[in-house]
Amino acid sequence: MPCTRRTLIAAFCCSVVVFVTYAVIVEPLVFPDALDMVAVYSSHTGAIFNHAWTAVKSRYNLPRDLVVDKREYQNANYPCYPTSPPENTFIQRQQKIQHQRRHLLQQACHQYLGSDQFSATKMEKTPEVAFLLENYHLLYAQTAKIAGTSWDRVLLVLNGVANSTSQFGQSETIDLTKITVPRLENYKHSDRSFILSNFTTFMFTRHPFSRLLSAYHCKVGPDATEEHVHRGFYDLLRKRIQKKYQRTKPDGIPNFRDFAQYLVDTNSFSDPHWKENYKIVSPCDVDYDVIGHFETLEEDARYILTSVGADCLVEFPTSEGSAATNSSHTDTLVEHYKDLPRDLLEGLYERYKLDFLLFGYSFEVEIDGEMLQLPPPIDVKFKSKVTHE
Repeated sequence: MPCTRRTLIAAFCCSVVVFVTYAVIVEPLVFPDALDMVAVYSSHTGAIFNHAWTAVKSRYNLPRDLVVDKREYQNANYPCYPTSPPENTFIQRQQKIQHQRRHLLQQACHQYLGSDQFSATKMEKTPEVAFLLENYHLLYAQTAKIAGTSWDRVLLVLNGVANSTSQFGQSETIDLTKITVPRLENYKHSDRSFILSNFTTFMFTRHPFSRLLSAYHCKVGPDATEEHVHRGFYDLLRKRIQKKYQRTKPDGIPNFRDFAQYLVDTNSFSDPHWKENYKIVSPCDVDYDVIGHFETLEEDARYILTSVGADCLVEFPTSEGSAATNSSHTDTLVEHYKDLPRDLLEGLYERYKLDFLLFGYSFEVEIDGEMLQLPPPIDVKFKSKVTHE
């Protein structure tokens, strides 16, 4: 019996040695992406690591911008595989749009801020809020009131915290993102520079007047939810506006004009929901690979997810479950801004001037029979080719 036991142990050890030798030495030589594939299979998130997917595409000579099938991946524990040829038209169109946006931004940074954007000595400033997904080499610079919660839902899925973008409510989504998704500010300075130079980085912008109107509806106006209103600051802000102008309704809810007037009169633009976007994402200091626009949100999001090989794992969610305010429609904008005094409109523009100029936004409204054009012609040093749908 002892002899038999020793024989079994010896046979087992030999098997282990043979398996390890094959897995570590032979298999990588025959199949260069084998170790990467092991990393994919063993990932508790089930996510496709960037390097693994790149190796798979290289081995099988697949196109770089390959579109893969999400359902097949969910139904089996292996990476997505191609089911259709790449949508080259979509990719090429998006690349052209990004080239235009980046070119406009570089010109505007130099013209209006005197910035030699993206020089080797830059990168001292970083986005105020930036989330990282190391597995995808992806960095997202977040700005409030620009689909932030929707992107939080995507990050939670890709980070393995959520099974779907609809799993958690809005408050849970925001809290979980803060707790579970790494932020750039938590890395040491040398690592930040490496990340900003080597990760796929993206930010989003939005028409400044649309974003301000959305912030009013969400935080201060009559459509604000109790959850938002009773977060001390916004309740106090309502009272301050009412006391200052004495024009608000008996229920103490300021109208949009009083809200905007208060911000201009008191220079109260520090709240992240209506703070200037260029101050939040530092677009003249960070070389973003993708400049997304809220007005083309779905297309830009799809392009970003495709670029990092994650489009097969998650689809960008709709605004359902978020605090959507429908403030981006042209008719809605005009309806709320047309009754503002001209000097107030010009004051708001001066505050958001660089957001208009850096990202190619404009606004026209008729006031007292005259058309007010923002930016005024004197501010426009060159024409923007960027369009907003």
